[in-house]
Order: sequence, then C-alpha cells, then structure tokens
Amino acid sequence: MKPSADLFEIITCAVLILVSSVGNACLFYSTSKCITRGLQTSFLLIISLVFVHLIKNLVVNVLKIVYSSGILLDSVGCKVLHFTAALTTSLAIWFMLHFALFYLRKLYQIVYPLSRAANLNQQKYSVKGISALWVAGVAVYIPVLVYTRKPEHLNSGNDTGSLSTNRIYMDCLTGFGNEQVELYYGKIFLVLIDILPLASLVFICLWMALLLLEKKKMTYGDIWIGDDDSETEVLRGAKFSILLMLLITPLWVSHFILICFLKDLAACVFIPAVLTALSSGFSALSPFLLMLVNYKMKFVSFCGVKQEKSTPQPADVILSPYA
Repeated sequence: MKPSADLFEIITCAVLILVSSVGNACLFYSTSKCITRGLQTSFLLIISLVFVHLIKNLVVNVLKIVYSSGILLDSVGCKVLHFTAALTTSLAIWFMLHFALFYLRKLYQIVYPLSRAANLNQQKYSVKGISALWVAGVAVYIPVLVYTRKPEHLNSGNDTGSLSTNRIYMDCLTGFGNEQVELYYGKIFLVLIDILPLASLVFICLWMALLLLEKKKMTYGDIWIGDDDSETEVLRGAKFSILLMLLITPLWVSHFILICFLKDLAACVFIPAVLTALSSGFSALSPFLLMLVNYKMKFVSFCGVKQEKSTPQPADVILSPYA
C-alpha cells in the first residue's frame, strides 16, 4: 500500500509543530532572560514573532492534522484555519520588516554617526507600532473570517485520485459573493499586503549589507577601533535580518507559485506536505537562526553577559536578545 498524501501531511505537520515549539520556547525563554530594564524594541519584535510562530503551528498545523486524519472540518474550523493561516503569514512578514527597519536605522547611525538623531520615547512608539500591526492584521483579514465557508455539496471523505491531495483547499472556500470584491480584495489587495512588504524587506536588507561592508572598512584616523557591546548587538541584528530575509522570501514566493498552479499539481502526492512545509518553514527555522547568530552563546550565560562578572552596564548599552 502506497503512502497517502494525508500521511505525508500529518508527518510534516507533526515535525513542524515539534521543531517550532522547541525553537520558539527556547527563544522566548532566552529573550525573557535579557529583559532587565524594560521591553526594548528588539525584544518586543522577537516576542511578537514567537507568538505568531506558535499560533501558526499550534492552530493551523493542528487543524491540518485533524483534517488529514479523516475528521472533516465544519464551517467554524474552515474559518479558523484560513483566517489564522493568512493572518500569521502577513504578521510574520510585517514584523520582520519592522525588525529590519529598526536595525537599519541603528546601523546607519553607527556608519554615519553625525546623522544620529535623538530618540524621544522610542519604547512608547515601539509598543504602539507593534500593537497597531496586530490590530491592522486582524482588521485586514476579517472578511476572510466572515466569508470562508464549507460548501454544502461537499464530497464525502472517501475522495480518491488527484482530488484527495488538495481537498482541504476546496472543502474550505472563501467566497465573497461579488466578482469585483473577489478581484480587488481577494486577488490583488491580499497579495499586495504581503508582496510589497517583502519587496521592501529585500531592499532594506540589501542596503544593510552595503552598510555592513562599509562598517567593516571603517577606521578612525587610520586606526581601527573594535565594536562595543551596543554596536555588536546592532551588527548581529542586521545580520539576522539579512539571514531571515533570505529564508522568508523564497518560502513565500514558492508557496504562492504552488498555490497558483495547485490544480495542475493536484496529482502529486507530496503537494500538501510541500505546501505545509513552505507555509510553516519560517516559523520552525527562524528561532534557531536567531539563536545561531549569537555564535558566542552559552547555555549558562544568556544575553551575552557572563554570570560570574556582575559589573554594571553603561546606560547606553543595549542588551542583546540573541541568546
């Protein structure tokens, strides 16, 4: 008996849930150990990404396992599945863009110190900005939550042939009941709110790569001066942004292309598992990349500060969240 598409998807979902849960739990714990003087912007963004990743895996992938196990979803299950999948994907992209912008500004101030601007109540504006992204994400996808439904003329669970590989995408439909709304909102707006931030993220990361090259060549009166703790944190943040851009962009583009040609690829038994891996791969791998950036990390010494040395940090030093 050949393995079915449902079996491959169940295995893929289970692996992603396990990897993502372990990675994000470790990331949340190590980041929380660094929070000693209030929530900084980098901490807020990392914690927000952790919650987005966990929601995607513990809601979307669990529902996929339930469905692939033979338990058909009702209309409520379909709504939760589509709404949560779309919301967490967009929020991950938006938070990554925010993260990259944050470190681009700090890196630019290091390379061009004369352009340093005063930070007035930065933490207050960071909380407001991140909260606004959560609210905007929910607001944008409310129509998806409202109009996603389960067709009454649903086929039985005994689907055979090529249709069984993508029936979850046909059993849970999002129909807006209007061709213009379907075109402008469902096919244009919902794509643009992901693809435009992704394009901006690529541009910003390329800019950061150029700034990093400039920083590497910097001297002060022909004398090279090493980085202090705050500069090290900014450099690691910039490198992390570039790494995650190289991860999230190909995953999103590949997933989008496969969805566009889903009907033509329906006969492939691996398609559901591949789609799941592409849509949830970022949430599973990014926590480990984030911790990997801090190559000096030790299990007994989070935040890059040795426990045996309790010397006070200068007021302008930013504790690194990469541990």
